[in-house]
Amino acid sequence: MKRSRRPFGFVAWLAAALLSAGLAPSHAQTQTTRNEAAEKVLAELDAPGRRVRKVPRKDGEFLRLLVEATGAKNALEIGTSVGYSAIFIALGLEQTGGKLTTIDIAPDQVRQAKENIAKAGLAHRVTCLEGDAHKVVRTLEGPFDFIFFDADKEGQVDYFNVLFPKLQPGGVMVCHNAIRHEKHLRDYLDLVKNHPQLDTVILSATMDDGFAVSYKRKTKQERRH
Repeated sequence: MKRSRRPFGFVAWLAAALLSAGLAPSHAQTQTTRNEAAEKVLAELDAPGRRVRKVPRKDGEFLRLLVEATGAKNALEIGTSVGYSAIFIALGLEQTGGKLTTIDIAPDQVRQAKENIAKAGLAHRVTCLEGDAHKVVRTLEGPFDFIFFDADKEGQVDYFNVLFPKLQPGGVMVCHNAIRHEKHLRDYLDLVKNHPQLDTVILSATMDDGFAVSYKRKTKQERRH
């Protein structure tokens, strides 16, 4: 685990949140879903020879766990693809009673995502939007308490600038490929690691690639409430 210069409060919070969900951090790699319809769709997308753009299974499990552990209610995903990670996020939201908005620019992928999410029995949790996410996010009101980025890496700073004000204190911003695509994410990673209102850690569930997980700290006044 790589750490930013001020990670310790966040690491303690993350460990406590994971344990409060009844799961140790290492279990994020092996926990299975509790939804048979969703599991069937995920298994189809995981099938050998099936070529789709998606996060690894272990990363999907981690996203679900993180949503549950943080109690997220209003989640946003940039980069839907075929809905694989959206299904995992929605499974977490089934436990918290929350909703997900997910955006992708490709019409065919949005169509496939809607089909997969519906087959997984999670359409009531997910709204799929088609369009250029850089434009769409400017129309979204928020606030969000969980934001997942898995789209154009060079555009991350723009997404951050628009969405950080819409991330509520105590919320989490998660960016995929923070290890494998570190070079392309350098500006974003430098931004979140040094931001005065964020604690950021780099986490890996696969020991290959991973996430930059950033927690927006509450002020003393906000903590009192």
